Parts: sequence; structure tokens; C-alpha cells
Amino acid sequence: MSTPDLTIGVSGALAPLWIVAPLGVVTLLVVSGHVLSLWKAEMPASRRRIRIANGLLMMLSIPLGVYAMAVADPAVQKREFLLSWMMIVGMVTLVLALAAGDILNNWRLYFAERRRLTREMREPAGREAADAPGPC
Repeated sequence: MSTPDLTIGVSGALAPLWIVAPLGVVTLLVVSGHVLSLWKAEMPASRRRIRIANGLLMMLSIPLGVYAMAVADPAVQKREFLLSWMMIVGMVTLVLALAAGDILNNWRLYFAERRRLTREMREPAGREAADAPGPC
């Protein structure tokens, strides 16, 4: 097993490390800031849990993407290159599955709130009709 070429020069990786690493750091900072802001945001707990889990998965996949793009050399490190891209595909699949779960959870919250509002709108109308004097 050979060691990866971490120099700034040209290697056999897909992109140079000096381009990919700063972009990865900026992306990681943005995603981590978003995850930290979710702790303080006013939202249902189920929505917060799903979005924090999704953000943490994204934070794990960013360094993996940097490694796959700029460090793993497909000509020299075939196994590491393939495994890193397989992990990225798996992580993206998990992120998309959590996003789909967030959609389903939002629908659940929407329908529950809609039922509550419908019940609330019908309640006063029912009381006013019962309290109104009849034609007797």
C-alpha cells in the first residue's frame, strides 16, 4: 500500500489538493454552522433531530469527498479510490433517505396541524349555535 501524495504539485488524483481542500474546509464550516444553528431554531423536535442527523452525515461525507477527489490516486491506490467513492455513494444515499424522511415528517406535521385547526374552527361555531336563542 502506497502513501498518498499530499504535496501541492500534480498527482494522479482527480483534482489538485490545493483547490479541493479549501473548498472542503469552507463547505464543512458552512454545514457545521447550519447544524449548530438548528439547536437554537424554533421547530418541532422531530424535524430538528432529522435535520441535525442529516447535517452530521454531510459533515462526515465532506472530508471523505476531499480524500476521494484530491488524495486517492486511481492509478496507484485502486482499492482506496474505489472504497472512498463507494462510501460517498452510500453517504449520499443516506442523506437523500433522511431528506425523504424529513419530507414525510413534514407532511405528518402538516396534517396534524390541519386537523387541529379544523377542530378549533368548528368548536366555536358549534358553541355559538348552541347558545343562540331558538325561535321558540
